[in-house]
Amino acid sequence: MPAISKINAPRASTAPRALTATRACILLTLLCAVVFLPGIASLPPTDRDEARFMQATKQMVESGDYIHIHFQNEARNKKPIGIYWLQAAALKLTVASDLTHAWPYRIPSALAAWLAVMAVFAAGRRLWGVQAGLIAGAVLATSLMTIVEAHIAKTDAALLAATTVALTALGTIYTTGRAVKIAPALVFWGALGVGVLIKGPVILLIAGATVATLCVVDRDWKWTLAARPQYGIPLTLLIVLPWFLAVSSNTEGSFVNDAVRGDILPKLLGGQEGHGQWPGTYLVSALVTLWPWSLLAPFVVISAWRNRNDRAIRSCLAWLIPAWIIFELIPTKLPHYTLPLFPAFALLASKTLVDMTALRTLMARVPGRVYRFIWALVSTALAAGLIYSGVIYGDDTFIGPALATAVFGAAAIFAVAGLQRREGDQIAGILTACGAIIAVIATLVIAPHLPALTLTSRIAAVIKAHDHDKVVFGGFHEPSSVFLLGTKTRLTTTPAAADEMLGSKRTVGVFAIDELQTALDALTKAGRTTVELARLSGYEYSRGRWVDVAIIASAPDTEAAQ
Repeated sequence: MPAISKINAPRASTAPRALTATRACILLTLLCAVVFLPGIASLPPTDRDEARFMQATKQMVESGDYIHIHFQNEARNKKPIGIYWLQAAALKLTVASDLTHAWPYRIPSALAAWLAVMAVFAAGRRLWGVQAGLIAGAVLATSLMTIVEAHIAKTDAALLAATTVALTALGTIYTTGRAVKIAPALVFWGALGVGVLIKGPVILLIAGATVATLCVVDRDWKWTLAARPQYGIPLTLLIVLPWFLAVSSNTEGSFVNDAVRGDILPKLLGGQEGHGQWPGTYLVSALVTLWPWSLLAPFVVISAWRNRNDRAIRSCLAWLIPAWIIFELIPTKLPHYTLPLFPAFALLASKTLVDMTALRTLMARVPGRVYRFIWALVSTALAAGLIYSGVIYGDDTFIGPALATAVFGAAAIFAVAGLQRREGDQIAGILTACGAIIAVIATLVIAPHLPALTLTSRIAAVIKAHDHDKVVFGGFHEPSSVFLLGTKTRLTTTPAAADEMLGSKRTVGVFAIDELQTALDALTKAGRTTVELARLSGYEYSRGRWVDVAIIASAPDTEAAQ
């Protein structure tokens, strides 16, 4: 009997450990660290928006003026103050001695992306359990556009966090009803205020479209009273108004006027800065921006639509679809504009993967097979694009593109041949691994070996090795040069740059090769002898052109001759 009891006794040491909320949070935090942190310090500033944001923040810290936003002497009245405050706080907290290092400015974006992931996990867990929350967090963390924006010191990752917190709190209010406590309401209105300080009215557009859709579809608006607008609206105004009143008073209203007329209206009325595209652009580009989870996109949306009577699913659809349509109708289109809608998709995907019945049926049909094949072709094209980048813009190191191609190829084969035979958690694990591996390869293996795309950083390295007081650029203008070489760096015309060099013997000039002779003639005519420090070539991706530049300085004997 004792032997039988021993044999039949359960073995606690071999029993699987239950997935708890704490373990899920730890797993998601580790995943975020893997996909968001590599490259934060090593990647050079990207032109053009990131460099402008970082330089404006740097000038705030240098001047001590935390109300006005400037890029050199030009007022930067396009985005509110929120992201600059976050970046300035990161600079202060990290005690960065050199303000030209990019990584402190990127910390708010990485942390904001992590916060969005945790918020979507909390929503998924509340709606459908810990497993669904874990999958939802993994979907958002490893989507290509989330990874990209987590590495860039701009507004979009912070807006993603604010929108996710606000809309998941709104979902709690909507699904719980009037019995909901006041905390979700205060979180909703507080996140709205933060979102407005980050990127103006964008978050209001998304939240407004969601609320309006739910009210129209349900033919009921009274549920909105559970959001406690009598307390929430004053809270939002308390967050937003102090800075807006201060900056409006100090600029005599020019900030709001410039923001509306110079940024918002051009986006609504036409393709601002050449970014106009036709409706449907975001739907097609989602194959890439949502990769690898775009593999499931149509199946997830169809399955969710069929279950739209479920109040939780309906709230996610109201978050996703109306705002997506609005973005498609706005003429100006950039890939990251739809990022604040990704959390809604992540939640719907988690629900679909937890219950695989509908997903497996949709994938097995002919349209599902065709779409999976198209997705496999897109993945193959992404691999080909990386190989092309390595050949055209890179050095002789091809290990990165080769590794990435292997991952893309494996994903394509899985999509076509192995997807239907897997369970939901297995599919989620495979796609999470694909997204994470590609993120690490791209940031740690590929990006450092694309010197043609880092022309400004190479220029700065040459100049910093030479004794100088000032730098002027003629015929080649990139905001990152100001960030890397100092606020006093001048971006001007070639004749004006030559005049600047004549005014100081310790000024270094950077000229486009096709305008170099004009500068040399002006300097020689004035009796100035120069020495060429370097000639560099690179691809100016913000304008889509190859550029050759020469870096010149006064010859060592010039001072003695004069």
